[in-house]
Amino acid sequence: MIPNVMETDAAPTGVKTREVTMLASSASGPTEFALPWQNEWNTSTIWDRIRIGFQEALRHLWVNQPLLPPATPADTDAAPSVVAEETPLFCPPETATLPLVTAEEYRWTLVLSDTDNDLRTVIQTLWLTGLCDQNGTWIPELRHVQVIHTGDWLNKWDPNPYILDGFKRLQETAPPTCRLLLLNGNHELAILQMADKGLRTALTQEDLAFIRRQPLLHFDNETLYLHGYPTLELLMVLKQLLREQIPRAELNNRLHKLLFDGEFPLFRETGSARLIGDIKSPKYYYNLRTFNGQLRGKQAAALLQALGIHTVIHGHKPNNAVQCDQELSEEVPGIRFVNNDNRIRQNGWGGMLLDLPGKITFINPQTLHQAGSVKSLRKQLRKMVGTRKKDLTDTENHRSQSKTSLSIAA
Repeated sequence: MIPNVMETDAAPTGVKTREVTMLASSASGPTEFALPWQNEWNTSTIWDRIRIGFQEALRHLWVNQPLLPPATPADTDAAPSVVAEETPLFCPPETATLPLVTAEEYRWTLVLSDTDNDLRTVIQTLWLTGLCDQNGTWIPELRHVQVIHTGDWLNKWDPNPYILDGFKRLQETAPPTCRLLLLNGNHELAILQMADKGLRTALTQEDLAFIRRQPLLHFDNETLYLHGYPTLELLMVLKQLLREQIPRAELNNRLHKLLFDGEFPLFRETGSARLIGDIKSPKYYYNLRTFNGQLRGKQAAALLQALGIHTVIHGHKPNNAVQCDQELSEEVPGIRFVNNDNRIRQNGWGGMLLDLPGKITFINPQTLHQAGSVKSLRKQLRKMVGTRKKDLTDTENHRSQSKTSLSIAA
């Protein structure tokens, strides 16, 4: 008996599952048994599969007509040509509902990274900055603030459904002019890979669909948010998409299609984590030379500048406990790299505040030491962001006065 592996779509989530049925082998042939994913994950062919996956996905993305097999002469003679109804080449995946606020209207951005199944640290940081109370309830009067988590908000070894529900509630209950963005990191990608191979976790199909709907990266003016460091492969794909006159707002959808859809979805491959910046040693990576003799760092800087990106904010720096600005100024000249991974789970809280002009304020034990106490630090952060009761009341009164003057003028 040998296993016959069939892939089926688990509607409506679109998450692949595997069914194994036993088929009788031929009487003359020997009986064999192999793991269902043994051939698919053979390391000798892994890079060939990645290359084929890229080619197939890019063809679906960029060809104006759908890929069809060439018609045979018998087919063309037997039936008259019928013009098929034009269908859209790309249908964007279902995404989390976001408020209709332009990037310029978000005056402050709170960046979180690598919390790894720890929702308590997230709520503690939101409370320190005055965005929510200690129970995780947003301040109703909050205006023009966005929270971006750069990935690894779950733990791949033990994904907690209650943590996922907490993030989902925070995302759904954010005030109208605020939002919470959850980027997928290597932990979320590994969870989807394990589910695709049939490994069971505590997460339901609905939970997996929620993870899959989250974006891979985020553009905000001249700033790129992603989980790790941008690889040359990712930057070249983004540049090619822009050459095809695809707007920035659609880049996430196209990358989502490349990673999850098609006959060879790249999220199954071990090398797919490179798309979200999974680089173990960034200095070593950017100091290597490409096939034309150019340093990877200088080539990455040229690609980022061509994309209109001058700042990269990321997490995912293993064995690092210090946040850092201007991290790779020598390796990637002209680009501001900001590392926000400071082992937040060990510290109990941490993050980074970014204002519109680009000024950064790190939140970590060092800033607590400088402030003297948690109460003093919270007071300073709330005054900076404008989330004190006095600031929120003044803002609400100003808004009501503006509405009154507009109605009188009308």
